Amino acid sequence: MRKDTLILIGIALTAIAVGIAIFVSGRGSLPEASRNVAENQPAVVSVSFTEIAHGAKSTVTTRVNYVITSMDELNKLWKMIDATGKPPTIDFTTQSVIAVFAGKEPGSTIAVAKIEDAQTRTVSIAIAKPDSACTKKQSTVSPYEIVAVPSTSLPLAHEDLSTTVSCPN
Repeated sequence: MRKDTLILIGIALTAIAVGIAIFVSGRGSLPEASRNVAENQPAVVSVSFTEIAHGAKSTVTTRVNYVITSMDELNKLWKMIDATGKPPTIDFTTQSVIAVFAGKEPGSTIAVAKIEDAQTRTVSIAIAKPDSACTKKQSTVSPYEIVAVPSTSLPLAHEDLSTTVSCPN
């Protein structure tokens, strides 16, 4: 072999050895942007909630959600549903109320399925509608659910989890 070739092979082997040594010592770790994407995502935290009321008769005829942050708002909301008596007392310094309405739908149901905090507070809402063959057999309802949750400064979002159910016998 020629002397020049031996020098090039020696330089290459030295560079490889130095690279391995740097990486093993930790100084050659991957840049932050290349790390696992999950490490950079905020943790998703499940938020507990307590049902205050649910029913099938309300004056709300369209699919809508409300966030209630005062007793005055809760009193107004209470008049929109078929609840009797006064609404429960809520400490609005630590809690808020979320009300979900399905609107006027034959045989439908609605419920808060889960609430999760990450970059936003996401309320997952389960809406079940009867199969189209059932609608003539079903009475028209305006279902709702109202829940109390810990207050948050996070922006709110929702996702509807729609399902179709077969006709009851």
